[in-house]
Amino acid sequence: MKPYGLILAGGGAKGAYQMGAWKAMREMGIKIEAIAGVSIGAINGALIAQGDYDRAVELWNKVEVADGINFTGELKDPNNLFSKSNMVQIVKEVIKNGGVDATPAKELIAEYIDEEKVRESNLPLGLVTYNLSGMKAVEIFVDEMENGKLVDYLMASARFPGLANQGPDDQSYFDGGVYDNAPISVLRDRGINRLIIVDISAMKGMAHRQDLSNADIIFIRPYEPKDLGEPFEFEKEKNQMRIEMGYLDTKKAFGYLSGRCFYFMPKDYRILQQKYGFRVANDMELLGFSLGMERLKIYNAKEFVEILKQEYVNCKSEKTEVRQVLGRTIIPRSEERKEVLKAILSKDKKVNYKFKFAIDLLDEMTEGMEPEEVPAEPEESLIPEQIKQEETTE
Repeated sequence: MKPYGLILAGGGAKGAYQMGAWKAMREMGIKIEAIAGVSIGAINGALIAQGDYDRAVELWNKVEVADGINFTGELKDPNNLFSKSNMVQIVKEVIKNGGVDATPAKELIAEYIDEEKVRESNLPLGLVTYNLSGMKAVEIFVDEMENGKLVDYLMASARFPGLANQGPDDQSYFDGGVYDNAPISVLRDRGINRLIIVDISAMKGMAHRQDLSNADIIFIRPYEPKDLGEPFEFEKEKNQMRIEMGYLDTKKAFGYLSGRCFYFMPKDYRILQQKYGFRVANDMELLGFSLGMERLKIYNAKEFVEILKQEYVNCKSEKTEVRQVLGRTIIPRSEERKEVLKAILSKDKKVNYKFKFAIDLLDEMTEGMEPEEVPAEPEESLIPEQIKQEETTE
């Protein structure tokens, strides 16, 4: 298999998704010939260059907002540094000290990233930051850096607005994502045209070049990026969810799994499409997503349809149980669910057109069904062996 260049976008805590992508790529035997990253993507790139997945995940499991900063006073929201409830305190810190001191985060990164190992890996690693002093972008590879400066450059690439300045010298730097949050050109300028892009943010940067011409590109991104949470929402449970989603999405991107917003083994997805048709199968997924069905699991065709039917009946009956899905609280009577309910019950074809084909079918399939509670907890979390074992039966 020919190697790929790996592009890792920035996105703060959402970067745990890239760890899941790396896990899947390791299992599939995907070879990487170079990496370019921005912000958290640059930090993850250094972890990947070292080649120690377990140690990288160990770092992600240790990351918490409180342990990454020196802060005067107590944060109102300790799990999300830049949440609205912390803004007054952040502004005071910027005025008083030039920003929130992230020295503890730098020390933690230095503990887990061994510059010598990164250099010895012979895996080119490039990153992007923005030099505010010179008002210019800095695109630099590790072999172009002065020895001992890798962590300083990583901190410069990840300097989010509101954090105190850190960098390789006394100049002022800014998060590289502001300039280019998915630096495709960094590797394309080196002649690398086979790329894997792991994108975790809607922001692309003021100078981003979507240079996709004559390239072989695998694009990995969540179906609903909002499910990854906020950039400074560092919580172990959310990180685990992000890792699992990145793993599943990467397996899907390479054809080991199928589905639009849910996950199926390819043979099961074909069964769903063959039985109900492409359009109805697609509408079923979209409806299931809007109804808040559990997503981080691999469905077979029969199981998916049975759960969808029950969720549909519950929604029609305006059942109001509260459940946790992907770290969000899904309430059937929330604004989103009200719109789904409106679509389901409306006789106006313009309103329910989004799910029209699935709704027409489900009305027939669920006639006489009674509402009942769907289990709140997902079944056992996906483990790689599940996919491996089922692949062999393809």
